[in-house]
Parts: sequence; structure tokens; C-alpha cells
Amino acid sequence: MDISTGIIFGIVAMICWGAADFFTAKAVRKTSLLKTFIYSQMTCAIVLFLIFQLFFELPILSYTTITIILITGFLGVISYLAFYKGLQVGKVSIISPIAACWGAVTVILCLIFLNETLSGFQAVGVCLAILGAILASFKLHDLVKLKLGNISRGVKYAVIAALAWGTYFVYIDVLAAELSWFLPMLLIKTTATAYIFAYSVATGKNISFPRNTAFFIIMIGLLEAIGFLAYGVGITSEYTAIVAPIGAAFPVITIILAKIFLKEALEINQKIGIISVLCGLVLLSI
Repeated sequence: MDISTGIIFGIVAMICWGAADFFTAKAVRKTSLLKTFIYSQMTCAIVLFLIFQLFFELPILSYTTITIILITGFLGVISYLAFYKGLQVGKVSIISPIAACWGAVTVILCLIFLNETLSGFQAVGVCLAILGAILASFKLHDLVKLKLGNISRGVKYAVIAALAWGTYFVYIDVLAAELSWFLPMLLIKTTATAYIFAYSVATGKNISFPRNTAFFIIMIGLLEAIGFLAYGVGITSEYTAIVAPIGAAFPVITIILAKIFLKEALEINQKIGIISVLCGLVLLSI
């Protein structure tokens, strides 16, 4: 079985994003989601900027490229805010699996607009990876307990998050084709951080630094940076329609870490999700 470089780096992105989500879950128990998001994104941007200072130079950017960067950064912020709002007004067991469909959105857009193609095995592998991400992102017993009237609450925000994230990763592909693997990540994260700060100030949110979660925020930022860099390398050597679903399977890593370190029980749908992702990775490697 010969695993391509793109798939390897997609797996690295999946592991890093899943671990970052694990630390996010720990951080938000001590502070707000907004503060966690702002300062983890800032940490990520700082890490990327330091790497840039050491190894890269900023090229002259066209107006079109700058516009795409601004749009992509905006989509990144919108996706997070919509997801958080969905969790606030809706139920995790409904919001999370819908938002986890962003991998499918990215694949569809790449096949339509970027003229990417998948073999039969790859198509099945992508579907299994996306299905696994969805199954791993919620607990079945929470879904069973839901009343019919609660199912629709927050769904529109979850759909917005899925569409925004899905489009976000397509634009990253477009930028990586022009600027290579590193610069898009730096410029997008910097732009997104600026947007979220502007939003916080405009809405009068309390964004004082949460010292009690400093370790978690630093870990989230570092893992996000490594994950996005790995993703950037991955899509420069493999189709985004293949790498994106692998990265989107990060909930599998989060629940495995929660099982190991927090002793959280895995439900049957989450176990099936893990198996589905593993089967998908095998098929993508054939």
C-alpha cells in the first residue's frame, strides 16, 4: 500500500485539528468560546508569522489575490461564529454532525469548479471518511432524547457553518496554487484574527486574556498552525477533494483523546465512525 504525500499530510492535519479540538473542549470549561477562539487564532497567526520571518518573503500580491484572502478570512470567521451560535441555541447532537458535512461541501465544489476527479476507490474512501466524521461528532443517546420541536433549533447556523467552511477550504486551494503551501495559511489566519477582533470590539464583547487557560490556548494555536501547514502541503501534492475529507475527520481524534484522557465512553455511532474513517483511509491509499 503506497500512501501519497498528500494523504500523509492530510492525516497529520486531522490529528492536529482533532487534538486542538480536545484542548478547546478543556479551555471552554474555564472561559468563553469567543476568548478561546480569539487568542488561539492569534497564537496560530504569531507562530506562522515567526516561521515566515525566518524562512519566507512576502511577494507582491495582486488585487485579485488580496480580495480572495479577505473573503477567505471572512468565511473562516463566519463559519466559527455560526457554529458557536448554533451550539448556543441548538443541540450538539444536531449541530455538530451538520457542521461536520463541510468536507462534503469542499469535495463537491472542488469536483465542479476545480475540475478535480476521483477514482472509484477514492470516491468510496472520501464518502467513508466524511460519514465517519459525521458519526464521530455527536453522541447517539443525546439525539434519542431530543424532542421533535428541538431538532430545528440552530440548524440554519449549522448549515451556514458547513457551507462557509466548505467554501473556505476551496479558496485555500485556489490561493495555494498561486502562493504555494505556506503564505495562504499565514495571510488567512492573520486576516481572520483581525476580523474577529474588530467584531469583538464593535459588539462590546469582553476579550480580556483568560490567564487560567493560557496553556490550553497556546496548545490550540500551535496545533492549529501545524495542522494548517500540513494541510497546505497536502493540497499542493494531492487533490483537495481527497485531503479535505481526511482533515475533516478530526472529530475521530478528539473522541479518542477524550476516551483516553477524560475516560469518556464511546457510543456505538462513534465507534462506527472511527472504523469508517479508517476504512476510508485504506481505500484512499490503494
